[in-house]
Amino acid sequence: MVDNVLEYDGASCRMRWTERFPLFGQNPIFGLACTLAIVGMAWLFRIAADTWLPSGYPYITFFPAVIITAFLFGVRLGSLSAVLCGLIAWYYFVGPGETFSTDGVEVALAFYVFVVGTDLLLVHGMQSANKQLIKEREISLNLATAKARILDELKLGMAEKKQAIADLEDSETTMHLATETAGIGLWRWHVPSGRIHWDHAMFEIYGMSPTVDGFLKYSDYIGRVHPDDAAEQDAVLKDTITRCGTSTREFRIRRTGDNKIRHIRAVEIARADLDGQTQWVVGTNLDVTEQKDRDSHVQFLMGEINHRAKNLLAVVMSVAHQTGGGANAEFVRKFSARIQSLSASQNILVANNWTSVALENLVRAQLDHFKDLIGNRITLGGNTVYLSPAAVQTIGMALHELTTNASKYGALSNDSGRVAITWQHEPGEESGRFVMNWNEFDGPSVVAPQRKGFGSTVTGEVVRMSLGARITTDFSSTGFSWQLDCPIENVIESGE
Repeated sequence: MVDNVLEYDGASCRMRWTERFPLFGQNPIFGLACTLAIVGMAWLFRIAADTWLPSGYPYITFFPAVIITAFLFGVRLGSLSAVLCGLIAWYYFVGPGETFSTDGVEVALAFYVFVVGTDLLLVHGMQSANKQLIKEREISLNLATAKARILDELKLGMAEKKQAIADLEDSETTMHLATETAGIGLWRWHVPSGRIHWDHAMFEIYGMSPTVDGFLKYSDYIGRVHPDDAAEQDAVLKDTITRCGTSTREFRIRRTGDNKIRHIRAVEIARADLDGQTQWVVGTNLDVTEQKDRDSHVQFLMGEINHRAKNLLAVVMSVAHQTGGGANAEFVRKFSARIQSLSASQNILVANNWTSVALENLVRAQLDHFKDLIGNRITLGGNTVYLSPAAVQTIGMALHELTTNASKYGALSNDSGRVAITWQHEPGEESGRFVMNWNEFDGPSVVAPQRKGFGSTVTGEVVRMSLGARITTDFSSTGFSWQLDCPIENVIESGE
């Protein structure tokens, strides 16, 4: 196509010299001057030829002048040339000479008018045709250029499409290898027809023999779901179709071959057509039975460890009771309470798989004996902070001591006192800080202790050393207050 355009353009170049006429279209004064010069030259040539021309050729040099003028400068100046040449020829060379007499010269004048009129019409027609030819050639050239550009764009589009297909095939191959390695089954559901297509891994997960084309009905799928889970899973899938969204599910199936119960984790995403109606649902299935079994086993072991630890704490408490005797009843009581505080912190850690624990949950666990007062005389407030296991044990012991002191001497020892427990994560320039406050109000008048007991050691030195914290206590007469201030990374799990 491009070669044809070049050949066409080369042929048109040979015609371009005719496209330059008429000349000086933008400068009519110069064209007029040239016209007058041509008329003058025709007049001089006619005078020079008059001696050797026989009678009867008055227009012999004027006809060419009219044609040349019209061809070079257009029909308007050609008409002017025709008039001037006709007048000169009539006056000087049509007898009787040097007169505009019409006696006996009508035929000669008519002949002149006919010839130059015909010449002017021919020149005008030729120039009009030439202009139309120029326009058509430009249109053809533009069309040829456009066709060449479109062809190039099509070639580029085809190349990009081929590359996209190749990339898609590579992506599908990579995805197939990844899902095959991970044991993930892929499926797609054409909602209007109700036909579902499974890959080979899906049939293996469900213990079914693959169909010839990989298609099956929705009833075949839902029939493999455990009866106790089928209704809920059917509702979730239909809701996904209705809202054209995504869903994540876990359910049980009963394999066809061995009748075993397997746990499946599924993820789906719906896609709509141009009308906004759900057209396709595409999803994955993964058999997570082994993971569920491992989690159950770990949970069982942690429960067993917790049970044995509690038994050990019970033995320690029993030994304390037996060793302390009646003379140390107060020590035994305090010791038992602190052991129970450790046990409460351990319980909440076990409930969270010995991972991070929300601070509010820890506070509520340590204030379990006063849970009826929470929200009334005891207020809690702060943003969500998840504590590390070590921080849970340390802060849990401090909360136990603060609660015990408040119930014996502080705001919880009467019927009107209040306790406000607040915490916050304050971002800093280098690292954030964690601040926790215990403030008592409307309790008995506070008096600073004369000596430092074990409780003060726990809420002070133990917390300071374990968490790298600054501890501030204030035994104001209006109410006791305690503040913990430390880097946030000292109380949360790394990576939180």
